[in-house]
Amino acid sequence: MASLAAQIQFQQIVKSYQKKQPVFHQANLEVRSGEFLYLTGASGSGKTTLFRLLMGAEAPDSGQVNFAGKNVASLKLRERPYHLRSFGVVFQDYKLLPHKTAKDNISIPLLIKGEPLDEVSQKVDDLAARLGFTHLLSSKVASLSGGEQQLIAIARAYVHNPAVILADEPTANLDNQTAENTLDILRKINQGGTTVVLATHNLDLIKRHPARTLLIRQAKILEVNR
Repeated sequence: MASLAAQIQFQQIVKSYQKKQPVFHQANLEVRSGEFLYLTGASGSGKTTLFRLLMGAEAPDSGQVNFAGKNVASLKLRERPYHLRSFGVVFQDYKLLPHKTAKDNISIPLLIKGEPLDEVSQKVDDLAARLGFTHLLSSKVASLSGGEQQLIAIARAYVHNPAVILADEPTANLDNQTAENTLDILRKINQGGTTVVLATHNLDLIKRHPARTLLIRQAKILEVNR
């Protein structure tokens, strides 16, 4: 039974691919609503798999993934789109449309939901003002720096007010100062009540800005700093 305080819970998760060594073997995890935490581990250790299990893009071989008190694997087909809307995903390679404006890119999740165009425009403008990038909205993404593109990617993930932001190596291709700025934005989002799970190899960043840290190693999810 899921802890009443747990927003995310993995219970005895086993997951492997094509008879290879398991990515997870009886792995456990609990995350409370509104937490900020780092997720680290060697390349291929399972960080992306953890995200996919949580969103329901993959199912565990055994064990149970719970989100907001519900077993993700047991969600009905009509419930899955609503489950996915609980998450905003920040990809390492941004996955932006380069020849569209920043505003066009940020608007995509709201347009997919079918929100009216005037409301979409207002929400994007409000978010840009809050996070301090109004001056970028009319720029084509291809003309922006890497740090600016990452900011637009974060805004796109956040614009529909998800319960959880899953950030997959968001500082990997950035210089130190830009990485710090990216972390500041994610911290600001977290302070508004959104859970943030930041997958990263950047141990220096973790040392400079400590928070709860989980390590995936030998198919387990280990608590290394709380």
